[in-house]
Amino acid sequence: MTTPHIKHLERLYRDGHLAEPVVIHDSWTGKINESLFKPFYEAARAARTDLIKVGGEPYKNYKTRLSIALRLLWPKRPDSRSPFWRPDWRMSMVAEASVRHWTVAFKAVQAGHTLIALRNVDAAIFWVPNETAPDTYRIGTGFGEVKAKFIQPGTFIPEGDD
Repeated sequence: MTTPHIKHLERLYRDGHLAEPVVIHDSWTGKINESLFKPFYEAARAARTDLIKVGGEPYKNYKTRLSIALRLLWPKRPDSRSPFWRPDWRMSMVAEASVRHWTVAFKAVQAGHTLIALRNVDAAIFWVPNETAPDTYRIGTGFGEVKAKFIQPGTFIPEGDD
């Protein structure tokens, strides 16, 4: 279980959603470093903001190269491992994204919205009236924002940008 998952469970207990506190019986851990990817994140965010304005091929190339950079942390094939191969880093990043996804969806449910399904790390399906997204979601194409998709009358699907 990753640190983001443990922190999420502790927050759920603290907020009264779990009856028992988290008890860790055994752990293989190192010193936590939540700022390891901060320079990368800040540079990627700035580039994304600039390239969204430009659009077209430059933005598509950015998305492809960013995806490749993140996949190098945990490639699917053993023969394509890079010197940066760190499955623990990738798992932690995916876990953090998942926990944020769950938290935003849970807040929408607490606000009275009907959640139909959670999918992967960046997709949720809600039943909503009048094609109005839950206000727990920030709609847009930037970091921390989701694209709003309405597939059938009353169905909202927030998705992260691929």
